[in-house]
Amino acid sequence: PRRVDPPKKPDGETKRLTVGRDIILSGEITSCDVLVVEGRVEATLSNSHAIEISSTGNFKGKADIDEADISGSFDGSLSVRNRLLVRATGKITGTVRYGQLEVERGGEVTGDVQLVAGGSSSAS
Repeated sequence: PRRVDPPKKPDGETKRLTVGRDIILSGEITSCDVLVVEGRVEATLSNSHAIEISSTGNFKGKADIDEADISGSFDGSLSVRNRLLVRATGKITGTVRYGQLEVERGGEVTGDVQLVAGGSSSAS
């Protein structure tokens, strides 16, 4: 699977948070370039570039980000300014806003789904 590339920093640093399998994290996450969810996260994600939810990952809460790559499950409010990719094993339930949408065969998106102004959509 294609990984989401965070924005390049002048000092070469990337603020990447990985929540591993069998890890449960709850709270508020801010200023994270890439959040990788392999375990379970119940949180609000803001001031961040991207989220990657692996097939074992589960995110419940609110996320306002630039890009998302969903192979696991997302339940809540998801706002993606650019590209939202739902993999074949991915499942999103809740309120979804996106700039561009790509759903692989088998991927599921359920709830209130809307294109944000200025975006374009494509499905495959």
